[in-house]
Parts: sequence; structure tokens; C-alpha cells
Amino acid sequence: MFSGDLTQQALIVAIGLLAGLIGGMTGLGGSLVMLPGLAIFVGYNDPSHPEQHTYQAAAMAVNFFVAVPATWRHTKAGAIRRAILTRLLPTGTAFIVLGALASDRFEGAVLVKILAGVIALMVVLGEVSQRFGDRHDELTDAQRIKRATPTIVGTGVVTGFVAGLLGTGGGVITVTALHALGRIPIRQAIAASTALMCLMSPIGCATKMASLSQHGQDPMDAVRLIGLLAPAAIIGSLVGSSLVHILPTKIVRRIVAVVLLLAAAKLGGLF
Repeated sequence: MFSGDLTQQALIVAIGLLAGLIGGMTGLGGSLVMLPGLAIFVGYNDPSHPEQHTYQAAAMAVNFFVAVPATWRHTKAGAIRRAILTRLLPTGTAFIVLGALASDRFEGAVLVKILAGVIALMVVLGEVSQRFGDRHDELTDAQRIKRATPTIVGTGVVTGFVAGLLGTGGGVITVTALHALGRIPIRQAIAASTALMCLMSPIGCATKMASLSQHGQDPMDAVRLIGLLAPAAIIGSLVGSSLVHILPTKIVRRIVAVVLLLAAAKLGGLF
């Protein structure tokens, strides 16, 4: 899987850069690019795809490195709401462990098929979330968050489990659920999502790394992937978050959605 030659290393760096760039511009999340990118362009050495477990561990780690600076920016902008986090973090962090443990019961090839379906679903959810503008009501933040408590807690459950099972950041699920179902303002929903990833991703990564050997994988391969992906993803995220204010975002999102759907179809064996 990981040969370490310069061509492969350059390709992995490019995947990290593209993941950060697209994540910064669209908010779809780096894992939705990293995981299919690694699967398609780095590939597998075995029909059961055990390398998928390594890819997932690396992707969760990179999500942390990308989420930290974003969370800092959201904190400075005053978008973080502690009341949301106290409801979101406990279930999110608990269920990412359960999801990571559940993923060990599946062959990598099965996880790839599930990932293909989830990528398609997340693209649809991402498009749906764009249809919901900030809807104003007369409630204070405290009243709105109290009303949305069941949605926030449930969002942590679903996001955490899916993130652990597939190695995704789960940002699209979090933002869409909080905003569309919980009526949380979009900036607060995005801020909560990135803050959740800061805590959830390293826990999920550590859980996954501890079990790589049972799939015949070397944890050091995941570490090497992280070393190549993370710096490039951070740079890409910073560039993408700047370009979002320059480029026509709607057009960019449509192009990215088509690319991700094609990647999902490829992973799903449709062509």
C-alpha cells in the first residue's frame, strides 16, 4: 500500500492539498476527498481492502489538524456556543469510539461500499443545507438551544458513529442537522461542528490506530500518511477559506458535488 516512493508521496500530498482546499471552500469536509482519493489513486494490495482501515485512521487525524485553526477562528468571531457543545460533545465522543470499534467488524471492502453510499448522501445533505437560509425568530440563543436539545444530542450520536465507522469528519451531518432541524444559526452550527471534530477526531483516530494490527496493517503507515496529508490539508484549508470570498461558491459547490458523486460511483463499482 504505502511504498514510500517520491511519486506516491507527491500524490498523497496533492490529495491532502485538494482535500483542504475543497473543505475550506465548501465546508464538505476533508475526509470526503481524502478517503476516495487514497482509495482510487493509492489503492489496495488485497481484494478485502484492509488498507481502508489505515486510510480511515489517517483521515481522522488530519480532520483534527484542519479543525483546530478553524475552531480558533470561530471562537475569535464569537460563534462558539458553550451550551451547544455541552450537549453535543458527550454523545459525539462516545459514539465515535463505538463507531470505530464497529468498523473493525467489517472488511475494508465493505467499508468502501458503505463509504460510497455515505459520500453520495452527504453531498445531497450538503445541498439541502444550502437551501436553508438563517431563519430568524424571537427566541434568545439560550431558549433556541434548550428547544433544540434533543436534536443536538441526537446529532452527536449519528455524527460520532458515522465518523468512527467510516473515518469521516461528519461535518455535513452536524451542520445540516443543527441548522435545518434544530434551527441553530448556520455560523453557530458550523462552529459547533468544527469544535466537535477537535475532540472527536483524535479519540476516533487513537481507537482506530490501536486496532490496525488485527487487520494486518502497520500503524506506522498511518503515521506516514498523516505526515504527508496534514500539512498540505492545512495549507489547502487556509487557501480555500480565502477563495470562498472570491470565487463563485455556488458554481464551485456544484463542480465538487459532481466530482464526489463520480468518486462514490467509482468506489461503489458502478464503473
